[in-house]
Amino acid sequence: MKEILGILTNDIRRRLKSPLSVILMILIPVSMTLIIGIVFGQSGEVTVPKIKVLLVDNDGGFFSGFLRQAMQQGELADMLDITEVSAAEGEAMMSEGKASALIEIPQGFTEKVLDGVPAEIRLVKNPSEYFLPLVVEEITKTMAVLLDGGSRIFSEPMTRMRSIIDGESWPSTGDMEEVINGARNGVILVYGYVADSLITFRDEVASAADTAVAAAGEQEDSGGFNIFAFVMPGSMMIGLLFITELVLRDILRERTGGTLPRMLASPVTTSQVVAGKVGAAFAITMISCLILLLVSRIGFSVDLGDLPALLLHTVATILMCTGVMTFLYGAISSERAADAVMSVVIIAMALFGGSMVPYEQMPSALQAVGRFSPVFWAADGMKRIFLFDAGISDISVHLAILAALGVCSLIPGTLLIRSRIVKGGW
Repeated sequence: MKEILGILTNDIRRRLKSPLSVILMILIPVSMTLIIGIVFGQSGEVTVPKIKVLLVDNDGGFFSGFLRQAMQQGELADMLDITEVSAAEGEAMMSEGKASALIEIPQGFTEKVLDGVPAEIRLVKNPSEYFLPLVVEEITKTMAVLLDGGSRIFSEPMTRMRSIIDGESWPSTGDMEEVINGARNGVILVYGYVADSLITFRDEVASAADTAVAAAGEQEDSGGFNIFAFVMPGSMMIGLLFITELVLRDILRERTGGTLPRMLASPVTTSQVVAGKVGAAFAITMISCLILLLVSRIGFSVDLGDLPALLLHTVATILMCTGVMTFLYGAISSERAADAVMSVVIIAMALFGGSMVPYEQMPSALQAVGRFSPVFWAADGMKRIFLFDAGISDISVHLAILAALGVCSLIPGTLLIRSRIVKGGW
């Protein structure tokens, strides 16, 4: 262990004496985030794709019609693509991932609202998506709250109206006046509150939609949506992967320069040398990641969210970066092959993982491919922490996938590198 730590600390000291290459790699995500943030901040406009929502109306009554029509009016019509389907069609389409969410209004919904009986609206979210279903969830909750509040406030005129409707004769003028007067008092009572609620509702939905598709206007001082928090996680991954690759490339350089043979001539084993080099790659990448997080907090005012979750996610992310790069270096045959392959692989993982184009704006086919990129799981997990204050349990799948990728690539990668050193490869 002493020998491994010696090699590790020696590599870190050498990088600190000549840090320019690592600094340049750190500047890549910072520059990308800054440019994208400035562009969005100045324009304030981004094309927002409609969210595909399936609607199953098993009720067919007045209040289900109210919900259905409300979601197809005004700004919601520009935001949501509502498709009315049967229950069986909706379940089939959701199982195939053809919509972001399904809203099901149960049979007897209108009757329950009129009777003051608790009624439930079913919402099914697409598990392969995250942000867009959350937008639909917030919209549905808001509509339900407004409908619930309205039914409580206007319960008396609604009861009278129902008795009139159920009556066999045409209502008298006096009956209609009582209903109108009762409703008028309720409108006067809640007018200001309802008006404010509608405005707040629109603002909240706009912010959620912007988050889902990486749209951003100018950031407000009072905790508004921060475009940098959305862009930075993906941008960071490009820099971190290149930093890990840069440090591991020292093995090839030291072999060509004769440093590695002299090191192996000293009282250290090949396994200790490889462990020290891989450990140095992990440590330097981790330091770089912490610097980027610090820049995110101080320079871009990013809320880092739940710190224990962020710490675990960062460790899992760096483990993944180190493992994948170690495996690739163990698999290549020469330094020339490394020049040709490594950059292409990193850019491909970053592109499909959503580092260069927001994952939420990618076509569905590319999104399906992108989920096989480790960059997606690293960027998406950090994005959830930054934007939604996700805890450890919320990103448990991300942590498991990143850790598994790291371990399953690190072990064979170190064995391959050791084998090449012993056999005089590269």
